[in-house]
Amino acid sequence: MAFVDLRSWLDQLERDGELVRWQESADLSYDIPRILEDNDGRSAVLFEKPAFSPSLAGVVVGNTLGSRAQAARALGVSKDQVLARYLRALENPITPREVSQVEAPVLEVEEADVRVDLLPAPWHHEKDSGRYITAAIVVARSLSNGVYNWSIHRLQINDSKHLGIFILPRHLWRMFTEAEHQGKDLPVALAIGLPPAYTLASQALTAYGVDEASVAGGLLGVPAPLVKSPRYGLLSPAMAEFLLEGRILANVRQPEGPFGEFPRTYGPRSDKPVVRVEAIYHRRNPYFQTILPASREHMLLGAIPRECALYKATQQVSANVKDVVLTFASGCRYHAVVAMTPRLPGEAKNVILAAFAAANEVKRVVVVNDDIDIHSPEDVEWALATRFQPGRDLILIREALGSPLDPSADSRGVTDKWGLDATIPVGADPSRFERVKTPRRS
Repeated sequence: MAFVDLRSWLDQLERDGELVRWQESADLSYDIPRILEDNDGRSAVLFEKPAFSPSLAGVVVGNTLGSRAQAARALGVSKDQVLARYLRALENPITPREVSQVEAPVLEVEEADVRVDLLPAPWHHEKDSGRYITAAIVVARSLSNGVYNWSIHRLQINDSKHLGIFILPRHLWRMFTEAEHQGKDLPVALAIGLPPAYTLASQALTAYGVDEASVAGGLLGVPAPLVKSPRYGLLSPAMAEFLLEGRILANVRQPEGPFGEFPRTYGPRSDKPVVRVEAIYHRRNPYFQTILPASREHMLLGAIPRECALYKATQQVSANVKDVVLTFASGCRYHAVVAMTPRLPGEAKNVILAAFAAANEVKRVVVVNDDIDIHSPEDVEWALATRFQPGRDLILIREALGSPLDPSADSRGVTDKWGLDATIPVGADPSRFERVKTPRRS
């Protein structure tokens, strides 16, 4: 089943017993983030009475993708096929279909007055600088060549019409700086309230110019319906709950942060670009979607696309790679585990180097034999305890580019990286490394 809008996905979660309807009054700064945290990894939460008035939405929802099992259901596959499904979508994208404005639920209502401060965006963590929009897909089109990009960025509500935006040096940053060098603003549309196929597609690690809307279609199995935004004609998700149009302003920077991020630490305050919002559209009785930063949802959205990139890169140097996972303890960014059974000496070390090249944020890679459950931290630690020797099996890389959000890295994100080959040495007697088993009756 293709979940083309957020509401159909929430209906499925409710049928599965994984949706909590919170019917008591819930404060944006204290109740909503705490309740989301209490249900993290288990249930989506629909807040039917957010204590925020006046508001552009009477419903707030979060935790909409809390586990790998939910990701599998959202994509219509078994839990062990999520990686393959995402890889297939990357290799076989489906071109989106354009719908008219009257066919687009997101354009049912246009607000007469632009007031982004009336969106019920929570104050997520204690030392955050304010309320943040965290689940908006930013739709942008290059002014120079017309290619599109989807991406999710933290958006600080500065005032009634302005949002501070944190942009890493990737595709949106390239589009914005190209426009800024021409002295022009970059038009954008912000789509809020979408099912997992869209949010997962927005995180795809692809070459510049690959349209994430087509990746979303590949994940859905049907073309994603898009509509031209009324002001700037940006092809945007027609089934979203909200659509905001505006511009990232050239040569304007304002203080943004601190903000609690995926490493479970605060990203520091600094001057960031600014989005001026010029129009707000939404469905009738819209749902406002939020993603609790550092939650399972936040981590999974980053993990699955990055695991695909790691898998593709490591498979190119070894066909013996079977699976890849990014660990929750590392924010699904910093620590990777690869399952393989090497056939040649040094093969696992080549896999380690390929993994580092595939994703800048990764700073530790552990390679284990495929008899190890890479989703079990205890199993991986057992492999390290019994199959790893630092003098023989450790790779240390000094001063490589990592994540600027890593508090142990320098201000540029430069960090040391290490790879650990915890596979059974090629040619060694395998019985020496065999795990004990108690007898079982046949």
